[in-house]
Amino acid sequence: MDTGVDVNYIGSKYSLLGFLEEGVLGWVDPSCRVFFDVFAGTGVVGWRFKQKGFRVVANDIQYYAYCLNRVRVQCNREPEFSAVAEDLGVPGGSNSVDGVLDHLNVLEGTEGFIYRTYCAGGTQDAEFIRQYFSDENGKRCDAIRMQIEAWRQDGRLTEDEYFYLLASLIDAADSVANTASVYGAFLKHIKKSAMKPLHMEPVQIVEGDGEHRVYNRNGSQLVGEVACDVLYMDPPYNHRQYCANYHMLETIARYDQPEVRGVTGLRPYDGQKSDFCMKRRALPAFEEMVAKTSARYVFLSYNSEGIMQRDEILAVMRKYGVADVVSRDYNRFRADVDGENRVYKGDRVEEYLFRVDKGGEAVGRPVGGEMQNEK
Repeated sequence: MDTGVDVNYIGSKYSLLGFLEEGVLGWVDPSCRVFFDVFAGTGVVGWRFKQKGFRVVANDIQYYAYCLNRVRVQCNREPEFSAVAEDLGVPGGSNSVDGVLDHLNVLEGTEGFIYRTYCAGGTQDAEFIRQYFSDENGKRCDAIRMQIEAWRQDGRLTEDEYFYLLASLIDAADSVANTASVYGAFLKHIKKSAMKPLHMEPVQIVEGDGEHRVYNRNGSQLVGEVACDVLYMDPPYNHRQYCANYHMLETIARYDQPEVRGVTGLRPYDGQKSDFCMKRRALPAFEEMVAKTSARYVFLSYNSEGIMQRDEILAVMRKYGVADVVSRDYNRFRADVDGENRVYKGDRVEEYLFRVDKGGEAVGRPVGGEMQNEK
């Protein structure tokens, strides 16, 4: 089933959802209903467990991720865009989404912040010439983002409608970005996919009546405040900070025209750095979260090349309950288009799902048998 939002994302669990579902549902008591995805990213895990009937709480410190989760997790039905549809003279109700997106998709481009800061045409006289988007797509992104904000300021959008449009724009911009998946650098020449016109598409909603919540907080600080049965943790695995790798999406989402620096035009991000990207801080940060949470069950997604080691993670978990780990082989994420710019140890890594039952007995039980690796 398509999620309707498909941002290229380091560590995305989309292709591992079956593995995670099996590992979680086979471990927790069926009475558990509240699932807390504390490092939610693009929201695919919360989206899946919402489908499974859980009341989902999602959080991410990145604002663009918050926007995506506001749609994937919190929205229970497709917005109607009543006010905007009436203004535009397009059909209301279930047909309004297509009409509103059609209007945005044909807006004339504007030389706004994205074009002036991140496109070759807008930066040709600047210190650094940047090429994250084609000139046309940079202008289209600006025009659409400015229209969305104008509608919100005029009271023409509900909160759900506003975030729905932002989620669609974030996905559309990412699909035509002139990068090798992440925004730590742009390509020297416009690649074929970046030449396609930016085009917003509908976002698929998981319909329901449950109450789901989304936060834009530091997960390490929030974890002790959220009452839940299941805590799922998918933190960064290595030293690369997500706030730097996805700074463009953050700027499109916030549209706050930050002071940028360097060749890549990085926005300030000191307040968004993760302890999980630092060798000496990662394990203490992990243990603090396990200790703080009210959840009976804690799950950690990680892999065999992460900063924290398999045995030390298990040692921490065994302090708090019955722990084990299941694993499977997984294709490596490559940020390089042709794989020639970075040396990799291999094409596959071992993906882990660590689990602890904090309400279980026999603390310190030896780790049980691991799930058969799937090729």
